[in-house]
Amino acid sequence: MVKPQNISSRLGVLDIGSNSVRLVVYELFGSHFTPIYNEKVLAGLGRDLSRTGNLSETGKVAALGALKRFKIITESLKLSKVLIGATAALRVAGDAADFIKTVKSETGFVITPISGLEEARLTAMGLIAAQPLANGLAADLGGASLELVKVQDGQVETGISLALGPFEVIGKDLSGFSGFDQAEFKSAVNTQLNTSELGQWQGETLHLIGGAWRNLAAVHQEKSNYPLKVVQSYELSPMDAATLARWAYTDGRELLLTWPGLKSRRAETLPYSGYLLEQLIRRINPDKIVISQTGLREGIVYDSLSDGLKSRDALLDGCRDLARGNLQAVQFGDPLYQFLEAAAEEFEPSFEIENEKRLRKAACYLAGFGKGLHPDYTPELVFDDILYAPFSALTHKERVYLAMMLFGSYTSKRKPQKRGEIIELLSEDEQKAARIYGTAMRVGIVASGRSVDLLSEMQLSLKDGEIGLDVPNHLSALYSPRVEYRMSKLSQIGGYSLKPRSK
Repeated sequence: MVKPQNISSRLGVLDIGSNSVRLVVYELFGSHFTPIYNEKVLAGLGRDLSRTGNLSETGKVAALGALKRFKIITESLKLSKVLIGATAALRVAGDAADFIKTVKSETGFVITPISGLEEARLTAMGLIAAQPLANGLAADLGGASLELVKVQDGQVETGISLALGPFEVIGKDLSGFSGFDQAEFKSAVNTQLNTSELGQWQGETLHLIGGAWRNLAAVHQEKSNYPLKVVQSYELSPMDAATLARWAYTDGRELLLTWPGLKSRRAETLPYSGYLLEQLIRRINPDKIVISQTGLREGIVYDSLSDGLKSRDALLDGCRDLARGNLQAVQFGDPLYQFLEAAAEEFEPSFEIENEKRLRKAACYLAGFGKGLHPDYTPELVFDDILYAPFSALTHKERVYLAMMLFGSYTSKRKPQKRGEIIELLSEDEQKAARIYGTAMRVGIVASGRSVDLLSEMQLSLKDGEIGLDVPNHLSALYSPRVEYRMSKLSQIGGYSLKPRSK
């Protein structure tokens, strides 16, 4: 794949897979990129592959129609780049070359199918885009193939591509298939898995990528009443994942085929995805299972970025992007972090210290997010917005912790009311730590009146359990009763004594 030399603020990705054809338009800000338009057609190009060796005739009609529409949209949006990822169906089908010629003739899109190993590498890059320090085995299940690739500390290592997608193994009638115990079916799956040396990945974290596994995870969230309805970085224990997987192709199979909110062409792939997941768990014995909402498409975008952009922190760029509509927030984040830094060194962290600092800095970049919201409801509205914002590089615990810090930056009088996300994911000590930092942020905001110049002349301090606001004599009038009240709330929440004001 040829990398674009200059990436505009918006680019498009065409993902032409065995099951779906999709256009996603991304807006880029540093290393952070957000989908601003996403449309898919479940064309089923690879639906007949195992039976005929060719693309589905109805699938070709649907796919070509979608690509014609996408051509009009991408030209109207004046995207400087449209990157194309064509996977297993167009890689192996006997009539793929003819279809590719037709697409070029009728749309102008030039399709070069990527190899299985390249698909595995790009999928892993998509995982890294959302989880920069990901470790473990990335497993991407598409309609015709399964890509497995090792990632270590954000680097892509070895990978393989197996012809184990549902269309390849089962064929056309996915919804009617129930023979998961049939010897012929089991042999078709196990032969490939048993000869793939999966033992080399024993005990690794298993990162699941692909629409079928994402939807299966969303079903699990519903079944278990999990409060945070975010699939990205959703974690399952091996036991819970194995139980879900077996249920998907046994007792839950019929239920999944009519699950509310799932299109039939997506739902019919879930029982097979459950069976395959169970077989992978048996062979790999992973320490945990993590769902990734990013994959090939995001990998294509991330792979096209310069090394300089890749080296940036995607979370911090994402926070800056979210705050871009408020110039005051953009300019205020770094000075606020520096104002808090000395005292924050004494705050009890909830995470490893470098990660804690990263989350605190992210919160500072968002200080002021919520401008224009109704003041009576701003803390709750900001909490929800941060909780579900399209941020990368956050676990669910970190996501709730960040939202709690922002909630605390707007009010110290109350806590979010009985939020399941908080109860499920944060301990009492972690909730307290988030409230302390958020309340300290509020001190800086109120004391400075959001003036960067004034904030830079003050410092929050904490020594021997005594917290104080150090203000130079010529600015002593800034230490108003309102500021003193904010300091008293901080001392109460943190359990600190309040440093007497110097006269």
